[in-house]
Amino acid sequence: MKTVLRLLVLLFLFPTLMVAQKQVQESSLIQVFEKLRKTRGCVYVDVKYTGSDMQKSGGFVWQRGAGSGWTVGQRLMLESVKPSEVKRIRKVFESFEPFQFVNLQKETGAATYMEDSKTVYIYEYEEDAQKLYFLKATTDGEISVPMSWKEVAYLDATRKATVSSNPFAAAKSSELRLLGLSRLWAGVKQNFVFMERFRKNWDSIYVATIPQVLAASDDEECTRIFQRMIAQLGDGHTYVWGVTHYTGRIPLQTKYIDGHVYIDAVLSKELEDEGIRRGMELVSINEEPVLEYGEHYIRPYVASSTPQWTLHQVYEGDGLFVCKKEDTLRLALRDGDRQLQVKAWPHRSVAPRSPVLELKSLKGKVGYLKIRNFMDQNFKKKFDNLYPEILKTKALIIDIRDNGGGNSGNADYILRHLTQDTIQTNPWRTPMYMPAFASWGYPLQWYAASPNQLTPFHDRKVYDKPVIILANAGTFSAAEDFCSVFKGMKRGLVFGTPTGGSTGNGVRMELIPGKSYANICSKHDTCVDGTDFVGVGIQPDKEIRESYASYFQDKYDAVLTRALEEITRQ
Repeated sequence: MKTVLRLLVLLFLFPTLMVAQKQVQESSLIQVFEKLRKTRGCVYVDVKYTGSDMQKSGGFVWQRGAGSGWTVGQRLMLESVKPSEVKRIRKVFESFEPFQFVNLQKETGAATYMEDSKTVYIYEYEEDAQKLYFLKATTDGEISVPMSWKEVAYLDATRKATVSSNPFAAAKSSELRLLGLSRLWAGVKQNFVFMERFRKNWDSIYVATIPQVLAASDDEECTRIFQRMIAQLGDGHTYVWGVTHYTGRIPLQTKYIDGHVYIDAVLSKELEDEGIRRGMELVSINEEPVLEYGEHYIRPYVASSTPQWTLHQVYEGDGLFVCKKEDTLRLALRDGDRQLQVKAWPHRSVAPRSPVLELKSLKGKVGYLKIRNFMDQNFKKKFDNLYPEILKTKALIIDIRDNGGGNSGNADYILRHLTQDTIQTNPWRTPMYMPAFASWGYPLQWYAASPNQLTPFHDRKVYDKPVIILANAGTFSAAEDFCSVFKGMKRGLVFGTPTGGSTGNGVRMELIPGKSYANICSKHDTCVDGTDFVGVGIQPDKEIRESYASYFQDKYDAVLTRALEEITRQ
């Protein structure tokens, strides 16, 4: 396989951060595929898949809608491939992550989908056998690749066309959109856990939305109508997503401080050459004051439980710069009244890729653990790799600012390392609708669950030194669960600002078949002591807000500095 090593070296000599106005270079993945295909010993098989039936397929690694049409391509298999060679292939997939979704949850595999060419690229590596599988497949309809793609070359997973399984075969687009609206209305009525808090009339909103849906020009416009409708519920875990042309981003990120919006990151060399710098104030977009622009064009589509989460979603990160990939936005900066036009990148995200877990050493041998999310499938393994170094520290600051959540099991895994005592998790409740009770006029019944008990680890040393958590408005979902349980443990203090104020499990449902979907929060969690944080946010023990000077000019951010001062005194 020395031939494979030599040919792969040639494939990785390209920039991992593309400048503005350049397309994602699909050619780099095509080159990987073609070089592997021409390698001696490569076995390739033509594949053909269609459909969305889970029972027939056993699940899908990549699938859209009903999986209509055929997904056709080739599967490659090579033996005696060294892990170092596979890492080079992984770097190609990783290079696309700042610009579009790439599934990197498995360390031994990855997948991504090119919207423009409707082509999926997948690799998987069997480390023990040193076998590498690579798939390149294109569809004339909706992508459909089964979990068994390494073994199965042909699969028809379409549902049998019967009235019961496919009642929409003769339906018009306008009728399917009205169906989606009705499903959304009914799904909220049945499942939304916070309906008792909702002060508007959901039925009236439904009726008022009917003419909007009937007038919608296409499924994308209808999906955005659904988003505006469900955003009125005011819950961060109750939202709509689906077909959209808003897949572009302007290569800038912003920060909201004291009623002003500032440039936080410049992700394009062209814009750097234009003189755009971090810390400049963004005054307007398309001649509209920036706060009004966000209020008019972004906020109506944001599902949020609290004002702080709304501000975070709209005015921080790249929230203001979500647009169609061919759009050009006119920006005005408070820098000599300068104005410029910026063309969108054709990517869903412009954020640079950073490690999920990152450990640094601060003065006084204080450890600083940054946790960017709790989503990673290999989260526990990555934490285990860092834990020996954590144990060497004299104190630990855990930063979960701007952590959007993920798997609460990963959050619990860390907490179990921080105490020798049993840990109580959040209590929760959910509504129980019983038709017979409704017929007798009984009030709605509730199921209330007691906190779970987490046991500490007994097969390793527990970290029993001082700990401080850093949190802010971007701390959300599973990150809030982590924060609330930590406070319940009375293990240490929380510094920063109130968290995003939303968590819970969602009921997922299809609205317009194959086009749009909803997640409806069905679970009401509270803090360990019963304090409500959904709709409020978890309150820090010491509230510290950033100023312009502390965030953009000082050497260290204000929250971390105060936390370091506090923990070194303990």
